[in-house]
Amino acid sequence: MIRALPPAKVESAHLPRDEDIAKMTQDQSQFVTLGLDGEVFGLPVALVREILDYRHITKLPQAPAYVLGMIDVRGEAVPIIDLRAKLGLSCVAATEASRLIVVDILLSGRDASLGLLVDCVFEVTELDRDAIDPPPNVGGRWRAECIRGIGRRNGAFVVVFDLPRLLAEEDIALMAATGAPRAA
Repeated sequence: MIRALPPAKVESAHLPRDEDIAKMTQDQSQFVTLGLDGEVFGLPVALVREILDYRHITKLPQAPAYVLGMIDVRGEAVPIIDLRAKLGLSCVAATEASRLIVVDILLSGRDASLGLLVDCVFEVTELDRDAIDPPPNVGGRWRAECIRGIGRRNGAFVVVFDLPRLLAEEDIALMAATGAPRAA
């Protein structure tokens, strides 16, 4: 079973970036694995800028329920999305294991920095690209179009998000309204 990293080991962790990603072999992909509602999910490490301990989030008036507010990350205002709420899962109070994953993604042709509140972060790991199956199209708890695929790690399934599809146009409109585009 995968265990969450203790708080001291993840605080402001800087994950591999461009030079490290370029060194990866063509048949492997690196992912940050995270926990939500007892399930294991993955984000491509190339999208992850950093992982932060949970901290105070300044609320935004009239924001959708899944938008918790904003935090300051080295002088940049970063909107925080509760990934549980975005996926339609029940919201829970943050714990010592809760993390904010700051991602840099391209949404509708525009660079964006967003924070994702997750239950915990497990590790940076490789998933064999050839072993990532397409998402099942059986309805269920998560919309298949928001899932890039289903991988396996240590005998457990890892649901790999397609972040640009998961973060819909309404999130882009929110970022524009809050003045939180990614700094160039």
